[in-house]
Amino acid sequence: MARGRPSKKELILSVARELFAERGYQGTSIELVVQRAGVSKPTVYNNFPTKQVLFEEVATQLLQEAEAARSILASTCQDDPISGLMGAFKLIASQHDQLTIYRIALGESHKLNEAKRLTDAYEESLVSWCCEWLRTSGRSDENLHFIAIALCREAILIPVLFEREESLSTDAEAVLHQRLSSVFGLY
Repeated sequence: MARGRPSKKELILSVARELFAERGYQGTSIELVVQRAGVSKPTVYNNFPTKQVLFEEVATQLLQEAEAARSILASTCQDDPISGLMGAFKLIASQHDQLTIYRIALGESHKLNEAKRLTDAYEESLVSWCCEWLRTSGRSDENLHFIAIALCREAILIPVLFEREESLSTDAEAVLHQRLSSVFGLY
């Protein structure tokens, strides 16, 4: 392997990630991965014995990337807990491949036991981070955490998932920030 060139395993993962994002779990086949990656079927199966295993690896990558992005977000929003909370949802909403987990969770996880576990883990990681972020910012009321997370999910994530709009308008974002601030008594 030449230096700087991705390994075949990395190439397969990258292609599978694109396909899962474009077509979902059911619409992605090993044959499509083989065709788009330009590798042989045995190469795919030597690295990933089943489509399920391939999806697990993609989902694990997405979860790790989301956690890393939230860590960076936490360091940049220390003085504004509401912007940090909203930012966690905006990170997902702005990245097509991160939305993959939610799209599969909404549309296909009822068919796939393991995919359900992985999509639940992704959501649990987000909710845990949000609650911990709010707690460390001095907001410890669990009921208010639930309300704040629900508002962010409904205002930021759901419209993108259902392709209602690309992102929050500046005005809507300001209103959401104000409402969340009032929930926590910051206004």
